[in-house]
Amino acid sequence: MVDLRSKLFALMALSVLLNVSCAHSAFGNFAPELVVEPQTVVPNQRVTLTGRGFSSLVVPGGDGPAGSHQITGVGQSIITVGGTPLNPPYAFYPINFDDFGSWATTISIPVTDVTVAGGAITIKAVDDYGVAQTVQVIIRLPSIILDPEISRVNTNVSVTGRGFPASNVLTRLNAQVPISYAGFALAVASADDLGGFTTTIQVPEGTEIPSNNIVRATVLEFDQWGLAVHSVPEPIITLSPSSGVPGTAVTVAGEGFSPNMVVSSSRAGDTNVLSSTAPGTDDNGNLLTFFTMPIFPPGDYTVAVTVDDWTSKGVFTVMEGAPIVQILPTPLPSASPVDALTSLTQEENLIRVWTFDNAAKTWEFFDPRPAFVNANTINTMVPSRIYWIQLVRNQSATLNGRVVSLFEGWNLVPW
Repeated sequence: MVDLRSKLFALMALSVLLNVSCAHSAFGNFAPELVVEPQTVVPNQRVTLTGRGFSSLVVPGGDGPAGSHQITGVGQSIITVGGTPLNPPYAFYPINFDDFGSWATTISIPVTDVTVAGGAITIKAVDDYGVAQTVQVIIRLPSIILDPEISRVNTNVSVTGRGFPASNVLTRLNAQVPISYAGFALAVASADDLGGFTTTIQVPEGTEIPSNNIVRATVLEFDQWGLAVHSVPEPIITLSPSSGVPGTAVTVAGEGFSPNMVVSSSRAGDTNVLSSTAPGTDDNGNLLTFFTMPIFPPGDYTVAVTVDDWTSKGVFTVMEGAPIVQILPTPLPSASPVDALTSLTQEENLIRVWTFDNAAKTWEFFDPRPAFVNANTINTMVPSRIYWIQLVRNQSATLNGRVVSLFEGWNLVPW
């Protein structure tokens, strides 16, 4: 009798196991399957999850429509990403299954220490019957690209970012990306729904010349960022012409120097060729100056121009021949006050300019505000004329090729 009861219990247990097994395999889906699209993403991005072979309608106990099963979002029946349970708005429950245990939903990848660190992350889905499956998704790390990677002070650089937390209308997390240059905050970009952005920064005026500088785009509130190196090259000068007999008028064009600085030295060989009125660099660090080649024996001579403790060199070849006399070029006057006073108007520092035309016996003025475009009477900045320039604050500026120290209020400036 005991043996018979034991056999009956064994048969009943086997029957239960067979029923559960058949319930999961009734439609040929014994092993559940979980698929994620896309498979490479960024934090806060929305992805689609598709499940197949989870608990089907023949498995009893479903609370969904017509007894179907669900992922309820309660207790163990939930979706996790990198171990973090997803709650609204990252996932919305219940997720109802069809009769065969198939389902689909959209979730948002949470922004956590795990996901921001990048790499392979596990997504896990568990239904209300305890059937579970996992799938891996690859999280991109943030990165940036600069264009150009080498440029001068005050030039614009395009910054393109990828792999940053995405913008997402459901989660409403801050998708802004602070950008710094050599430690100085310059801009804040906004990532799109795929975690990308493109913005423009300007190489700061005080950047060391030459130098290599870190551009950093930071993931807000996390110790993660994208880095790139931007290089500021050393200044250069170009001589035109680069050869000739003694007495040749030589034009020196320079670029990449510190902006709005006076040329402190200009030498050909060991001879000082700096003009009595020292030229200066403009807002972009460019300069233009002239000198007459001294009477040297034939040969190659170094021409050295120094600005702000940086010296750039070129070579002039003195050729055989009698010395000549050439008139040094004179820089053309600025075509208009709009161009000539750019260093003041860009800083929003210029209030007004007055001058007196002695030939016409009239006063003329220039006001940078748009309302005065048709009223201004200074059309050309004339060399040797005196101008009264009114400023909001002190400023060192390059005016007509010379660096001039100006002060708050009125300044008397010979052009």
